[in-house]
Amino acid sequence: MLLGEHPELEKEFRIPPMNVPMRLKYMFQYRICTIIDVDEKNRNVQIWNYTRNPIYRAFGIKEHPTFQEYEEFLESRCFPRTRDKLKIELEQLNIPFYDPLLIIEKTEGRMAEDDFWLEIERKKI
Repeated sequence: MLLGEHPELEKEFRIPPMNVPMRLKYMFQYRICTIIDVDEKNRNVQIWNYTRNPIYRAFGIKEHPTFQEYEEFLESRCFPRTRDKLKIELEQLNIPFYDPLLIIEKTEGRMAEDDFWLEIERKKI
């Protein structure tokens, strides 16, 4: 019904095909807020926001984040690398060293203080 009345919305909310090795979906509860397509080899990041509210977007008002900003975002969804007894935390997750992406793969980037999380999808080769 809604798309029949407003066909322009389909383009705004369509999920693009995955043309990179990895995609992260930044979620709030069970709603997609931002899709982040990542090509780590070439250090490229492209995003699609599915909300107009910058508070719910992975990169706020930023529409074209750099690879460094992507790395900082990943780290913001993990416990800090300066945490006391960091090695114990990593051992509990069965991770050999501090790597935000590895941590997010185990924790989904969930934090005690919010309802945001990340779903990681890798392109099958």
